[in-house]
Amino acid sequence: FIGGGIFTLIVGFYLSRFLAKFTWMTCATNQFALFPEKLECEVENIFHEATTFFPSQVFDLCPHALIRLLPNVVEICSVGGNTDNVTACVSGAMDQKHHHYELALSIVPIQFHAISISLFASLVSPFGGFLASAIKRAYGIKDFDSLIPGHGGLMDRFDCQLIMALGTWVHYNTFVKTTTVSVAKMLYMYKLLGDDERRQFLEKISKA
Repeated sequence: FIGGGIFTLIVGFYLSRFLAKFTWMTCATNQFALFPEKLECEVENIFHEATTFFPSQVFDLCPHALIRLLPNVVEICSVGGNTDNVTACVSGAMDQKHHHYELALSIVPIQFHAISISLFASLVSPFGGFLASAIKRAYGIKDFDSLIPGHGGLMDRFDCQLIMALGTWVHYNTFVKTTTVSVAKMLYMYKLLGDDERRQFLEKISKA
């Protein structure tokens, strides 16, 4: 269980970066063809490599001697005791005092989402099997069906996938999906406005 979880995190982190290079993984399409053509689209920022900084608060929990052994970690110092004036520490500088450690990471944002989904798959999804077993036990049956000899039916093989699908859907709609605007949505929001706000809205629209 623990080993599988660690392996899932590692694979999810690096595989998501690799798959982000292919348009068939980053471009949305509603067309299905026997011989599909090459996809072309404006790739979302979530699939572009970016520079982010590792939370410096995490380094405060670790011994300084251990942190200094990590590659690409930069020690940041305040100059003259002024915390608003910080720079990379220089060995032997008397007017510098340790402020925090900084680690810049070159990463594709989808990798962060892959970590959270991998954690969910490792820690939560296996309980889908317990849920399915509880349902079967309540109805006094061994398997949902007998389509697969010795293994029950399709539901017996996909019990964990049901929990995983729900978790992925919630994560996508909460953290990934780009907010879209439609005429129907704007009309709905307009009806929620008060009379004064409606007048202000119409005035702004007429000037646009």
